[in-house]
Amino acid sequence: MNNKIWRGLGVSAGRAAGPTWYLKGFQAEATPKTSESRSPEEELSRLQQAVTRTEQTLTRLEEQVKVEQGEEVAQIFVAHKLLLSDPAFIGEAQERLQKGQLSAEEALREVAEEAVKMLRGLEDPYFQERAVDVQDVLVQLLKSLQDVQEEGADLFPPTGDYVILADELTPAQTIALPKERVLGFVVRQGGKTSHAAILARTYGIPALAGVAGDWEDLKLEKWVELDGEEGWIRPSAENRIVFADSGLREEEISLPDNALQDMTLAANIGSPGDLPLVEKFKAQGIGLYRTEFLFMGEELPSEEEQVEAYRQVVAACAPQLTVIRTLDIGGDKKAPALGLPQEKNPFLGVRALRLTLRRPELFRQQLRAIWRAAASGPTAVMFPMIATLEELDQAKEALWAAREEVLQSGHDVGELQIGMMIEIPSAAWLADQFAAKVDFFSIGTNDLTQYMLAVDRENTELADLYQPYHPAVLGMIARVSQAALRRGIWTGVCGEAGGDALLAPFFRAVGIKELSMAPGSLVKVRAALGKLALSPGESESLVESVLACGSAAGVREALESFLSRQIV
Repeated sequence: MNNKIWRGLGVSAGRAAGPTWYLKGFQAEATPKTSESRSPEEELSRLQQAVTRTEQTLTRLEEQVKVEQGEEVAQIFVAHKLLLSDPAFIGEAQERLQKGQLSAEEALREVAEEAVKMLRGLEDPYFQERAVDVQDVLVQLLKSLQDVQEEGADLFPPTGDYVILADELTPAQTIALPKERVLGFVVRQGGKTSHAAILARTYGIPALAGVAGDWEDLKLEKWVELDGEEGWIRPSAENRIVFADSGLREEEISLPDNALQDMTLAANIGSPGDLPLVEKFKAQGIGLYRTEFLFMGEELPSEEEQVEAYRQVVAACAPQLTVIRTLDIGGDKKAPALGLPQEKNPFLGVRALRLTLRRPELFRQQLRAIWRAAASGPTAVMFPMIATLEELDQAKEALWAAREEVLQSGHDVGELQIGMMIEIPSAAWLADQFAAKVDFFSIGTNDLTQYMLAVDRENTELADLYQPYHPAVLGMIARVSQAALRRGIWTGVCGEAGGDALLAPFFRAVGIKELSMAPGSLVKVRAALGKLALSPGESESLVESVLACGSAAGVREALESFLSRQIV
């Protein structure tokens, strides 16, 4: 056995050992078609079509990561989408096409190569890493231009667990891999600030980057062992026990149930494919099953496809509860098969429940599938974006009608808890009245913050005004939770703030019973709550100090001060 050791930069802690698999990057045509047979207008049209399709792909990846790991990590793909409107990238390529001497592929390559060279020539490692982002977007555009569907990751072996070797690892490739079967990453280029490294840490996968030494020799190794903290990789005896240790201590992953004082920590997911992460991070059920991913393709799912997707999750999580949110399409989520019209302000338009109430058969089909899946274990249905009591009444009427249809068709039905999301200020204000009609509330802090502060959360120019710590937002959350407690129902938080360890003590203090978050956030929130022992007096003091603040900065300071005094 070769005793050579390769050195690299440890970018994600943990150790792994197992067989290797080399991830080949996408190879565009070596001699792309020139524009001799096409006019500049035709090449510009091809480029624009590629940009549109690539934006759709990046939006899908953004939504997937948002579900799995939260909105902050999903900003990787928001940044990629910004490149598609960058005058120095797409705009420059368009100018070169107008001269009539290049194909769309050639123009993109030229511009991207110049950008990569410029970025890699900078001294700041962060900007050097952004060269990979340019290359990733270029690959997506070239694949679209050449109508290539296959990813290198699509060739991943159908069975077995592997250590991935790659010359470069783009965020899109990282997402495409079945992460539950990835033991570790070894990347020839890159560093700690690369987006692939960030994703590896987020998913708890040991990883090395910037590997020095003879890369071609390393690619020939069939079985390796690596340390993602110390930064080394070496050959290992074949058929040695395959393992991957994320570096997380067991006490960081799980705590005794009584340590959380009757508070449930659940996971947000988007498909059955997320179940390995739910198990890995010891989620106590599913607090938000985003069903829209079934609807974001070119064709709508059948009722049977929906039943299977929901049933897998419900059965896997039983006896813990699975909360299934009905279709929440619109706003920042697109669904080509639904043919949604363009709206001037889609976040305030026909989205979520407003859409499904206008398409009753689509709605009833999903509700039938949820009733049938509920026969496999504890299940709840949750309606998104409710503003009025009348909307809730209509949704419940459709729900009970769907149950009758399922029974008449001869299928079994389960029991359902009925809940609604609180994400519109009017619903929060009328929480007492709404609480009389449902079994639970789930507060969607992303939209509640957006609507409370009149800030488009997708607008990077206004990022400083989008403040989940704003006392008005937290005051409304406290109001909703108190209304629920008076009516004897429970309240959860399923938005991005649900995975914020700094806010977790405040949520406990105001009576929130469940926090649901990206699976990767469970460890830090569980650890934060497990170190706290809040008496009723301390809870009241915390809530008063937070709600007395006049700014988000003041709230953060109050929370940090409280934690510094209370952690035991």
